[in-house]
Amino acid sequence: MLPAELFAALTFAFAVLVGLAHLSPFPGLDLYVHAVYWVVGPRLVLLFCVAASLNFAVLYYAGERFFQARWNRALSILHVCLFLCFAIGLSVAFAISTHFATGARSEVEIYWSVVPLLIGLFGLVGSFAVFAINMALTVTHVVRARFGSP
Repeated sequence: MLPAELFAALTFAFAVLVGLAHLSPFPGLDLYVHAVYWVVGPRLVLLFCVAASLNFAVLYYAGERFFQARWNRALSILHVCLFLCFAIGLSVAFAISTHFATGARSEVEIYWSVVPLLIGLFGLVGSFAVFAINMALTVTHVVRARFGSP
């Protein structure tokens, strides 16, 4: 039940941060990739964090409650930590871009915004991979327990 509770707490924390981000206008991060121009705002990232955290909380809770599955605790904690790396990395990238947009015109500073952005993206991909591994292990244990030999 610990991963479900951790992700539920993260959902609440991100929801509070969405409310705070709604109060103050933060500029978005402009991305231009293959002739497509995207503007990603900090509220969108925080709303994604709320939705993903709520989704993971429900999945962990349903796995334990309805299927009596025992999640691997180490992988679950690693999943939470990688998801936090994603949220913190993208928040720092937005903070750097906000500082750059408000008048600090240091070219080196904007180049360093790529580092937390990459850490955040690798954290997101890593958290999805760890969750997939954890789910595969859990499904394997449930199937063996239900249909395995006595």
